[in-house]
Amino acid sequence: MRVLLAVLAMAVVLFPLTARAIDVWGDQSGTWTRDNSPYNVIGQIQVPSGQALTIEPGIVVIFQGHYKFIVDNSATLLAVGTEADSIYFTADDPGVGWHGIRLLSANSNSEISYCHLEYGEATGGVPDWRGGAIYIEYCSPTITHNTITDNCAYNGAGIFSYYGSPTISYNYIAHNWARAEGGGVRPWGGDPVISNNIIEENCALLLGGGAIFSSYGNPTISNNLIIRNSSGWEAGGIYVWNESPTVSGNLIVGNCAASTGGGIQVHYEYPTPAPLIQSNTIYDNFAFDGGGIFCNYGSRPRIENTIVWDNTALGSGSEIYVAGGYPTVEYCDIKGGWSGQGNINVDPMFVGREVDDFRLRWRSPCIDAGVPYLYDPDGTRSDIGAYYFNQDVDGIVELYPHDMRVIIPPEGGDIIYDGWIFNFSGLGGPADLWTYVFVPELGRLGPIHLYDNIYVPVDSIGIDDITQPVPGFAPGGDYVFVAYLGDYPGTITDSTCLYFTKYGSTQGGVADWPGSGVWFREVTSVESNLPGVCALSQNYPNPFNATTTIQYELAEDGQVVLEVCNLFGQKVATLVDGRQGAGYKSVSWDASSVSSGLYFYRLSAGDYTETRRMMLVK
Repeated sequence: MRVLLAVLAMAVVLFPLTARAIDVWGDQSGTWTRDNSPYNVIGQIQVPSGQALTIEPGIVVIFQGHYKFIVDNSATLLAVGTEADSIYFTADDPGVGWHGIRLLSANSNSEISYCHLEYGEATGGVPDWRGGAIYIEYCSPTITHNTITDNCAYNGAGIFSYYGSPTISYNYIAHNWARAEGGGVRPWGGDPVISNNIIEENCALLLGGGAIFSSYGNPTISNNLIIRNSSGWEAGGIYVWNESPTVSGNLIVGNCAASTGGGIQVHYEYPTPAPLIQSNTIYDNFAFDGGGIFCNYGSRPRIENTIVWDNTALGSGSEIYVAGGYPTVEYCDIKGGWSGQGNINVDPMFVGREVDDFRLRWRSPCIDAGVPYLYDPDGTRSDIGAYYFNQDVDGIVELYPHDMRVIIPPEGGDIIYDGWIFNFSGLGGPADLWTYVFVPELGRLGPIHLYDNIYVPVDSIGIDDITQPVPGFAPGGDYVFVAYLGDYPGTITDSTCLYFTKYGSTQGGVADWPGSGVWFREVTSVESNLPGVCALSQNYPNPFNATTTIQYELAEDGQVVLEVCNLFGQKVATLVDGRQGAGYKSVSWDASSVSSGLYFYRLSAGDYTETRRMMLVK
């Protein structure tokens, strides 16, 4: 009851003029309006066959007991919020929960977008024990841009799809728990498309902490972040059984399984065609056998263009373990080596593996080393790994730190790195190069260096062993040191970064930092250039864990407000509220006191307002 009173109080704050709670149960169709929010569900909800229910943005739906939300044969559900105004499905008592949204042969035009679904609990026998938040049966709805957290089921705690072909994309699926299989997503048959999701910190007691795919389907699993999921038995990240999926472009990191297949486990899939595991990065996963990939009982996956690196197994096969399977492994970068055409065993040179930045640096051995007849979007031969290196630019700048993890003590120290510019234009010419550092709690500092009108010849120019001092008075925390290439300050051709951590600080104040390593020549000019218009940039990093930086530009002096709101529209932080001068601004947000999920930050400066979205993942 305390939860209900808190939500009702929130609703009054959000909608003080028109809000009034309404009780709903039984057959529902037409439109649920924001004026009546919150909707208190006091019995099973059903959208009858052939009818439709539309739920407006901003509505809060509170289940007062363990009730189902059924969308019946040929019925349509349109629960479509907006980026800044989500629909919320929750339970009055999280310990009791509700029984999820159940799309049973529903109209495939049904859509659940920009919704937050929590505390779903699928219980009972088959099929009621499937799909904690969403259950899909013989239909193909669109499930996109949702936050699906803290749900539970026997199978498919976040989403379960039974012989359907839904589109499941751009969702945040986290902290869900399956008593058996599929902590995050559990498709069974059909041809679902599962792309661009964050599937994080889900758990299954038996199989597939992140996701499990089984029973003669052809799913597509592409461009997802599958990170830090766990299984009490097999397959911490993805489990593939009797299916022919295409698993491509995924970042599969930090997953664990007590038995086999920390990152991916491929089980017996005969007589279906072989799964294709292509262009993934599989890093830092753990299992007893097969830390990265486990191939079992006649499995025949084709593994190509994939980085398998720094995985761990207590028993056998840290990177790949074959137990009766017959994988084809070609054009992969596998630590420790692997026989097969085009395979290499060389450090892939990630930008920042310590902070989950698995982009490739230029000169990485994985660039242009993939399958020869496949091409990246820039028209070059395929790269190995989840992220291709874009060569369709005139030039790039790269920083190569000498240490994989750069740690600076409280009294200060030096970063040693190599700095290079690579020219792809085919012609020599001038360019500017400048650097900034993003300081914890303070934001952007700099430019630290500005080298204007550098002549860049065809091919490359640079220098090794550059020393960047970090003073003792610099505050402790995680830093990003960024180099930009282009026409200072407005045009950026390329940028790159390196990460470092400082442990504590000494007394003093922040000032411009000198660099004892000079790339090309001393700074000749640093002009005072002001922005021509106001602008709000995407926060960096995004997604982020605990701390992120927001940059914005002010064209003139004036009153500035920068606020952070949650999915309810409630303000959770005020980052700026005061008068500021024109210029380039930066502020950090420490989100350690709030929970994971989607947040929105809004800048107001004079007549200019803009809102952007960011994702906090812990």
